[in-house]
Amino acid sequence: MAKISADIAKVVDITARRNDSFYLKVTLTNEDGSVYDIVEEGGSNYSAYLEIYNKDELVLGFSSVSNASSPIVSSSITVDGSEASLTIETTSNNMGLYSGSYKYKMYVTSTTDNETNTVMVGKFKVVDI
Repeated sequence: MAKISADIAKVVDITARRNDSFYLKVTLTNEDGSVYDIVEEGGSNYSAYLEIYNKDELVLGFSSVSNASSPIVSSSITVDGSEASLTIETTSNNMGLYSGSYKYKMYVTSTTDNETNTVMVGKFKVVDI
């Protein structure tokens, strides 16, 4: 029996400290090491999101868009399409999740054709003192 998987997401676990600032830079590459294409036909970058879930409830998120609604922090991801990098940066005010293990997904999406690709998934662990 042949198996085919269209899932390109890498499993990466992340640990953050409660009430500390958070910084994470991810560079997206293809299997051959080339830059993953996150630039739309018109030259603008894809939008990016990192969403953290407790069971199936969204409890915190980060986004490159400026009009995201709570619990997603707007404009907290910088997308550099030429380098295929996603940089998440936020202050300690946004990192008040209780200690524990959550699940997350990071994805990029095109605004012109709604093409969406999940690029990372895994556990998001929050530690305290």
